[in-house]
Amino acid sequence: MKKIDRYITMNFIKSIVLSLFGFINIFILSQLFKVIRYVTEGRFGGVDAIYYIISLLPDIIIKVMPLAVLLGGLMTINKMASSLEIIALKTSGISFKRIITFPILIAFIISCGVYYMNDKIYPESIKKSREIKRGGYEDMELPESRKKAFLRGKDNYVYYAESINRITSTAVNIEILELDSEFEKLTKIITAEKGIYHRENKLWKFENVTVNNLEKKSSYTLPVMQDVRYDDEPERFLAPSVNPKLLTIKEMRSTLGAIKQTGGNSREILMELGDRTSFSFASFVVSFLGLSLGSRYVRGASAVSVAMSVGLGYSYYIVQASMEAISMGGVIHPFIGAWIPNILFLILGIYAMYKAEY
Repeated sequence: MKKIDRYITMNFIKSIVLSLFGFINIFILSQLFKVIRYVTEGRFGGVDAIYYIISLLPDIIIKVMPLAVLLGGLMTINKMASSLEIIALKTSGISFKRIITFPILIAFIISCGVYYMNDKIYPESIKKSREIKRGGYEDMELPESRKKAFLRGKDNYVYYAESINRITSTAVNIEILELDSEFEKLTKIITAEKGIYHRENKLWKFENVTVNNLEKKSSYTLPVMQDVRYDDEPERFLAPSVNPKLLTIKEMRSTLGAIKQTGGNSREILMELGDRTSFSFASFVVSFLGLSLGSRYVRGASAVSVAMSVGLGYSYYIVQASMEAISMGGVIHPFIGAWIPNILFLILGIYAMYKAEY
């Protein structure tokens, strides 16, 4: 790395960190009033409030990182343009694309870091924040029954019931999918016409059962079946048991396969999977825009560039929300809808880079 690359890269990183802290503070302040209200109402104590705010940080960082990179790129290049450093570099024969090569590389590395945070840290932080909130809230009343109920069990198995009722503790047309220890390969499919949950011994009793062992390639029927593994209460089927936000990307892919096996609705998980992967690389995509807009320095134009940059940054979120709504409505595939904002803004960013003034 040459001295000029180190100079640009360090300024770029400093600008991103500055922007990131600014956006994080704004988001924390927006949550602080809610947290203070929870504390004064006795929903949780002061220590829980601190842990709750800390648990929100991964989600906040993931959400604001594209804006931080966008503004960081704009501030870095705009400062160089205002001191005529960009002109000097261009005059010496260095192209604008070469000038921003390392900042774009840094933006890609940041996106990889966001991807890791989105996959490993974000689900755990969401679980923690919900545990803290749940500790202070009264339990929500569950519905009496549900159709097409899906539940991942405590071990490597998945339930699907055409209908389940927590009052009568019964389920109709049940499928149980057993998977291997990696939760990737389907090993056994169990179907039953009816299931009765015995609350005294906390076990399901299944009637008219067919067991298909995929590993041994065998099949047999049973009039009645009970197994100590299948002890999940009917209430768990009625709660939002499989929340995609609480799963890692690997778990979402495995769960997606299980849902398809049972014929359940996989659109929500597909949308979350697409958002996790596509939004992680939003920082890389918008870096082209920030760096290109920052090069457009003329007297009095800095404020216009900043306003345009912020406007484009929020436009990304608007397009993303619109695509999510369209995808959830079934107009387009959720995974494709999640990537459309990245594709559109990458094209716009590359165009802006080629149209940069210097």
